[in-house]
Amino acid sequence: MRDVTRWMFGVGTLLSLAAPLSAQGPRPDSAQSVITVSSQGEIHVVPDRARILLSVETRASTAATAASDNAGKQSAVIAALRSLGIPPDKISTQNYTIYPETRNDKIDGTPRVVSYRVSNSILVELSNLSSVGRVIDSALASGANQVASVDFYESNARELYRKALAEAVTNARSEAEVIATAAGGHLGRMLEMNSGGFARPMPAMRGLQMDKFAAAATPMMPGEDTISASVNGRWVFIPDR
Repeated sequence: MRDVTRWMFGVGTLLSLAAPLSAQGPRPDSAQSVITVSSQGEIHVVPDRARILLSVETRASTAATAASDNAGKQSAVIAALRSLGIPPDKISTQNYTIYPETRNDKIDGTPRVVSYRVSNSILVELSNLSSVGRVIDSALASGANQVASVDFYESNARELYRKALAEAVTNARSEAEVIATAAGGHLGRMLEMNSGGFARPMPAMRGLQMDKFAAAATPMMPGEDTISASVNGRWVFIPDR
């Protein structure tokens, strides 16, 4: 009788252990339908910063003379910019090159150096966009002879991106709800949400031709930039019964 009792106790233990295992069943997500949505958010903003790339280019029969002439003109340009109230940390050298200009000899075709060209470029950063035209005019009057570009951009681009990202998430949720309703159900829990990441928008860039400048002040309009964000989201679809 003792052996039978021990055997029955053993069977009961096996059943109590097995019951929870069979109750688990398949994972909840394995048989569920999913709604996947890609959406975008946009923020339109007027730039509040500008970068101006100015250059002084000189030529002479010797490299030393070309470099000396260039240094004098660039010093005058920097002094003019400083007189407009631009701090020195907002004026920086971007490129400096000296290279020979050659011409092939008419008799034997051998390339010969005929002159040297020196180019010195500085970048000017401005927070007051109303002074862009005045800065360009002053630099040209002081010796600069190239305006390579004028770039307008936003100082708080990352903060604006976060706003665009929030709008993208809201749009994705709204679109997913429309899909769920049209399919005869509603949204369940969110399974996943990811973004395309932040990329600073390309600044509005303008190359300027020297013959476009007149005695009047140069007008500059920053226009409008668009900062966008994209997301991908997945939600469980629950059919209405």
